[in-house]
Amino acid sequence: MHKDISIWMPLYIGDLQAKFARMTAEQIGAALLLMMDFWKNGAIPHDLATVCSITKLPQHTKAKTLLNTLTALELFEVESEQILSSFLTSLKSQALQNQQMKSDKAKNAAQARWGKSASNAQASAKQRKVNAQAAPEKNPSITQVMLEPCPSSSSSSSSSSSSSNFEEKNEDFLENSKWI
Repeated sequence: MHKDISIWMPLYIGDLQAKFARMTAEQIGAALLLMMDFWKNGAIPHDLATVCSITKLPQHTKAKTLLNTLTALELFEVESEQILSSFLTSLKSQALQNQQMKSDKAKNAAQARWGKSASNAQASAKQRKVNAQAAPEKNPSITQVMLEPCPSSSSSSSSSSSSSNFEEKNEDFLENSKWI
């Protein structure tokens, strides 16, 4: 089962605080929006209108200044009319490796715990289905169980006589009650 890692992105607070230390709040927000777009969609076209659209910066000059700053901080690179990030690409490949490692570890743990392979799991699922179909025939219904007399103890005559009185009253009640 492969889950898409584009729905989350690791943010290492210490690394980003160090890189963003001399940036304005507007630049930090724009940089994070650019990082999230790259994480989700890959390479970004090197077009100031596109960068402004992603970062919500109102002016092309601010977008150009941001790109220069992010390039200097080695968060992004501009290559062949595309904005790339080796920093985010390495984080994404590390996230994929971690995900695969955890998935393999979980599969091995499940196999070790249950001692089954995939074919055994399918066979046991078929057996459960057969058992579920056969179960109602073997088990009595709840009304049959309720109508069975309780075992009486022979240790005292008073308890046996009281239990037999109760059973008679219970049987009379059940016979006289009619379900509509």
